[in-house]
Amino acid sequence: MRVLYRVIEEHEASFDYSFIAEKRQAVSVGKEDHEMPGWFWCKNATGLEAWIPKTHLKITGKIAVFNQPYNSVEHSAKPGEIVQYLGESLGWVECLNAKWVYGWIPAPKLEII
Repeated sequence: MRVLYRVIEEHEASFDYSFIAEKRQAVSVGKEDHEMPGWFWCKNATGLEAWIPKTHLKITGKIAVFNQPYNSVEHSAKPGEIVQYLGESLGWVECLNAKWVYGWIPAPKLEII
């Protein structure tokens, strides 16, 4: 059985698009987020940009290759919503709600139930 979380603080997605990458896809690496170390602003071959956790990348200078599939979509959630844990990376939880809505939520906005 998977771990369940309850949303304890509202989260509104920062972006209205999703950056989806396949394993071994290359991206250019920009700045690291000073507020959330380990997250890098990356750009794919079509010009799409997003924050990507270093846990999903093999970084060599200004180029990185995904070491696993990735989807950047954030989940907008209200307090009381229950989500299922799928994974975690650098302070964010990858989850799925009861309506099969997938996305990332900051870990401090969740509590294990």
